[in-house]
Amino acid sequence: MTEPTTLPLRVVDALQDLTAVPAIAPNIHAPRPALAASVEAVLERLASWSADFAEGSAPATVKAVRSDWTQYLAWCEATGATPLPASVAQLETFLSAAIGKGRKRATVDRYLYTVGLVHIAAGLPSPSKDPDWPVKWKKLIRRLKTTGGHARKQAGELDMAGIETILASLGDSPRDLRDAALLSMASDTLCRESELVGIWVEHLHHNRRRNTWSLHVPFSKTNQDGAAPDYRFVSLETIARVRAWQAAANITEGPLFRPTGGRPKVNGTSIDSLLPQEVARIFRRRAKVAGLENAGVISGHSARIGSANDLAEHGATGTQIQQAGGWKTDRMVTYYTRRSTAGVNAMADLRSRRAALSPEDSSGPGRND
Repeated sequence: MTEPTTLPLRVVDALQDLTAVPAIAPNIHAPRPALAASVEAVLERLASWSADFAEGSAPATVKAVRSDWTQYLAWCEATGATPLPASVAQLETFLSAAIGKGRKRATVDRYLYTVGLVHIAAGLPSPSKDPDWPVKWKKLIRRLKTTGGHARKQAGELDMAGIETILASLGDSPRDLRDAALLSMASDTLCRESELVGIWVEHLHHNRRRNTWSLHVPFSKTNQDGAAPDYRFVSLETIARVRAWQAAANITEGPLFRPTGGRPKVNGTSIDSLLPQEVARIFRRRAKVAGLENAGVISGHSARIGSANDLAEHGATGTQIQQAGGWKTDRMVTYYTRRSTAGVNAMADLRSRRAALSPEDSSGPGRND
């Protein structure tokens, strides 16, 4: 069974109504000279670039850029604006409209990135590279802060205790067996949604000498070209659940986590694996049935966050957690584990040392300062 083909980016499709490219003034601040002088040149460059981008990027990245570009084009159509090239004022107005709709900082960041990315790919100066843009961006960020869109909303955790509670509530139907294997795999490997649905049977490796298992993650958000070997720990309990699911679904190769009850079709094409967004729905539904208090805020990354905190609470270093979850830096590790590490920071250590002192030792000068 062969790996799936790359997803189309579809950046050019909605630009067929572009009838003219407005005159472009030279921009010495652009990363390279503007090369496109006609609609034909713009579409030709974008067609070539989009094919390369789709082949060289992770499916999740392609989907995100395609979705963000679609949002921008829809706004242009509604307002009568010309998509390419966009002025600084046009980009500011688009992002301001997105903030007005309640879009969060992460989404606005993506919109900004995508619009600039396509401009540069088309050989046009990006408005986000204009010297007037930084002050406009600061103004938008301030607005995000005042509307609450600047705050990052963290998904609920699914730690080991939560996973075990859900597993105890599952039966032996094919769907129960699949979800048990999916939850257990997510907890062991700290895989993201896109990585979980991308697991193939062939990605599981058995070390017979040590009787241990690992999962090869060929591509991820932080390893899009697959150049860095990425192997995650898989417990024997998880392997047992995976084998039970395989036997029930008669899966011997290819995608591991598939829909049950037949294969749905999208645009006439059969789906061999779950979609990333289905992972969140499965986790949330199972958490609700199991009676978990935080079921309403469970997402497809909840097991990833929960396992990171489990590791932190059991003494794992930031580097060890980073390696276990395939993070590129420790920034997100620190963010996700801030609750767990609150009890082991400098202030906690100070209070612990203070409490260990005898009453006589702690009654000296400065006690009530």
